[in-house]
Amino acid sequence: IPDNTKTAVKTPDLVDPLLNTSYNEMATHYGTTLVPARASKPKDKAADENTVKNVSQRIIAALRNHQFFNIYEINEAVKIELKKLIERPFQKIEGNRLSAYLAIDKPALKPLPPTRYEYAEWKEARVGFNYHVEYEGFYYSVPYTHIGKASRIRATLAVIEIFADGERIAAHKRNFNTHKRYMTLPEHMPESHKIVTGWDSDKYLAWAEKIGPKTKILIANILKSHEYYIQAYRACMGIMKLSSSYTSESVEAASKEAIDKGVSNYKYFNMMLRKTTVTPSSDKKTDKIVKNTNVRGAETYAGVG
Repeated sequence: IPDNTKTAVKTPDLVDPLLNTSYNEMATHYGTTLVPARASKPKDKAADENTVKNVSQRIIAALRNHQFFNIYEINEAVKIELKKLIERPFQKIEGNRLSAYLAIDKPALKPLPPTRYEYAEWKEARVGFNYHVEYEGFYYSVPYTHIGKASRIRATLAVIEIFADGERIAAHKRNFNTHKRYMTLPEHMPESHKIVTGWDSDKYLAWAEKIGPKTKILIANILKSHEYYIQAYRACMGIMKLSSSYTSESVEAASKEAIDKGVSNYKYFNMMLRKTTVTPSSDKKTDKIVKNTNVRGAETYAGVG
């Protein structure tokens, strides 16, 4: 019977409290059921409150005037006072806390589970158009039929599990390799690696070719840098959307910078595009004479001065 602390209860409710998922998983692992106390009702866990009172009165109060120099001295002193407390006779019944534990509680104890509890974090995520979900900067695939759906991610140090509609739809070994941020299973892909929106690698290359040769090389490099083309579509889409606010000359210049530096990715392209602003050159010469009635020739001023 826990309190309604956020560690245990996300949303207190008299009838149907919403438990913290990780806390509830731990309780289930150890064969324990959680029944939260009612908010502001300490009598729901009277035994706990009574234990706190006894510890305060019999141990903390007894040691209040002692001076300790390290944690080990404190622990030894607490052990002595705790032994006195559990061997102190009950007032109205026979025995003490130690004898009651040995007769009632200890025989009912179960062995620990064969495997240790593994802490898991949960996160809400929506499946992207490239049928991947994001967790801490890494992307994990799910079956493409779930594009656009809400999902829940369960993450341990070893495994990433994705759930949708109450069922587990994907599981991956957790990735920590920053040079490979996409984890994609072939069985999750639609036919020909094409996404529902209709955009594929050929269309991204065709768009880039209209901008210029450097942009096409950049897009090609991004596509080739991934195990599957689908993993690069988000970056290609980002470059395409970003480029719509700039001139083709600026996009080409930023693409050239990225290619020359050997850094073909959206983040570097974005940085270069913001730094690179292509404007018409002001030092170009022209032999064309512009006719204007306000411009007079040298003959007008002949003999002046």
